[in-house]
Amino acid sequence: MLNEKDYSSLRERLPFWDHISEDLAEQLRTHSYVREFIAGEKITDAGNSNVGLVVVMTGRIRVSLVSSTAREVTISVARRDEIIYIGGNPTPNVLNNYELEAEVDSRGIVVQMVDFEQLLHSDLFIENTVLRSVLGQFNRILFDMQNFLFQDLNSRLAAQLLFEYHQQGGATIVTTHQRIANSIASSREVVSRTLKAWEHRGLLTLSRGKISLHKVDELTRMAGE
Repeated sequence: MLNEKDYSSLRERLPFWDHISEDLAEQLRTHSYVREFIAGEKITDAGNSNVGLVVVMTGRIRVSLVSSTAREVTISVARRDEIIYIGGNPTPNVLNNYELEAEVDSRGIVVQMVDFEQLLHSDLFIENTVLRSVLGQFNRILFDMQNFLFQDLNSRLAAQLLFEYHQQGGATIVTTHQRIANSIASSREVVSRTLKAWEHRGLLTLSRGKISLHKVDELTRMAGE
């Protein structure tokens, strides 16, 4: 059950709160809960979750798509005040195999699947809002797929480093070679080998769990931005 502060946070962050009935609002307060996630913790496993949505309060939560053969590709990273919709009939089947992992220590409000399903179908505006959000996510996946098809590895890797650079707000980014590989649909071994070569060229410096960028302009040129 959510305390008054967390309940207020949930109300403020759900874009359709004014369309939720009083009874359903109280049900959400009673059944939803706050969870603390440590860095690297799996929040949901693909196809095996009672989580309907997560409101990210602090930290970063990585959203990945997992195939039937356990291959994983990162499709987004949710940050403070962002909502991750997992369940619901409007969600395209391709997005039902979500896997969520805390990229850093994080905190979120979790709404259980059964409550989210009831919420989703209680009002047409709510259903449409969620559908638009999910379709927007799907469009971003298609954009990323286009990049995978038409950009070479160096361009994709440079673009991913720049993305993390802008998102984290500093020249030293906190990430791992495996996470980068998942984000650009490559393997950890290939990413590590390329990063090591770039380190020898003076583009960056590698350390455990961190990459320090030295020549952002050069990486921008490589990314084609």
